[in-house]
Parts: sequence; C-alpha cells; structure tokens
Amino acid sequence: MARDGSQPNERKGGGRSTTPGLPGTLYVVSTPIGHPDDITLRALAILRRVMVVASEDPRATQSLLAHHGITATVTSYGPLNRHEKMLLLLHRLRQGQDVALVSDNGTPIIYDPGYLFVAAAYRAGIPVKAIPGPSALTAATAISGFSGDALIFEGHLPSTNRRLSQYLSRFREERKILVLYVSSSALTGLLKSLAQILPTRQTVVAMNLTTGKETLARGKPDELLSQLEPVALDSAVTVVIEGYRMGSHRKNLRGGVARTTLLHGDG
Repeated sequence: MARDGSQPNERKGGGRSTTPGLPGTLYVVSTPIGHPDDITLRALAILRRVMVVASEDPRATQSLLAHHGITATVTSYGPLNRHEKMLLLLHRLRQGQDVALVSDNGTPIIYDPGYLFVAAAYRAGIPVKAIPGPSALTAATAISGFSGDALIFEGHLPSTNRRLSQYLSRFREERKILVLYVSSSALTGLLKSLAQILPTRQTVVAMNLTTGKETLARGKPDELLSQLEPVALDSAVTVVIEGYRMGSHRKNLRGGVARTTLLHGDG
C-alpha cells in the first residue's frame, strides 16, 4: 500500500493502527467533483488507512469508496450533529487515530462547514495535512478562457433580487474574475441580474463538470438566458464572469459580433 511519506508519525504496515502517546493526523482529503476516477493515488491510500472518514454526505462517500474497493468506517459530519461528532472525532485523534475529512465532492472547506473541525484540531494540537485534488472552483476557472491570476469566489449569493443587484453592482469596474457556486433554481435569476448590471461581460456557466451530463455555455448574460435549456434541480452549477476590461463596453456598443458557445461533454 502506498505510504504518505510526509506524515511524521507514519504508521508502519498496511493496516489501520494507532501509535500510543502520539496524536493522529487529520487529513483534509479532496474527492472527485463528478467522475469517480478523478482522485489522486495518495488520496486513495489515505482513505484506505485512516481509522474513520468524516463525511458531509456519507452516502456519496460510501459510493466513492465502493467504486475503488475501499472498506472504511464512514461517519456523518452534518449540521444536526456537528458539535457532538466533532468532540468524538477529536477524541479519536488524541488517541492516535488518523481521521480523513471529506466533503460530498471536491475540496473540503470550499463551500462546506469543515473549517470548524479543522480549526478545532489546530486548537487541540492535532496535525492537519491537505491531500489536494479536484475543485469545481479551479476546474471551471481553467476552462473559462478568462485569466485566473486574480479571482473572487462567492459560494453564498444574496437570496433576494434587490440584494443580488446591489452585490453585483460592486463589480462594475472589478478586474478580477468572479466565480460563483449557484443553485440550479437560482441560475435564471442570476443571469437576469447580470444582464441588467453587467450586460457586456462574457460569462461561463459550467454544469455537472466531469460527468456524462457536463455542459459548458459561454456568452453574454442575455444570450445565455435565451439559449440555455432548463436545468435539472440536482445539477451542480458554477458560474465564471470575466473581469472588467477598459474599452470593452464601448466596443460592444459599437456593434461587435456576439457569440455564444454551448458544449456538451461526455465526462
């Protein structure tokens, strides 16, 4: 079995074990955002070795582990039992057991509550290590065609049209790209607000990345509104908006040709 050579109190051998007197390590493990094979060899090795996997969505994690032939103890880390479960997991770590923290998909802490557990581990003197991997944030930015040198990420958009418009108005002259996680039900409202507030900005809507239902649409907000098909409620949607460029508004007012790209992938 592969070993994590960067771990100072590495457990010898292939089975799950503890080292008396030494705390365990909290591994923050990235999991696939869609396709189950988009996971690193190191992440698989860690998931095979830890004593317990703390998961935002145990059903999704069990399915991923089964796909890779991994048998592991998976426990929920949800909003209803977060405080009690955190105390139990910290106790395991103090006893020398390694624990993996995963979200339902992608990189933990990015748009999930795992930071509370990580912060508690630091306060308790528990080693914390990142096992990097997929993230819808970086994946959507990479295929947007916009510069990712500087970006602003927002995972929780305002819930009312008025507050959303006020929020978007702040970016009229923002040169950084804007990356948003959007619920499928809120996508149309967002595009309508963008068409009013940032009408000339090229925008990418990436849905269900790396899956057989992957869809990528690129164009101005009003063009996307007219061309996007109805979005399934269970779709994972990431929106990337280009940053402000001097002169771009004037060029579009002069009658530049607008183009919308709609691509369907096979995962």
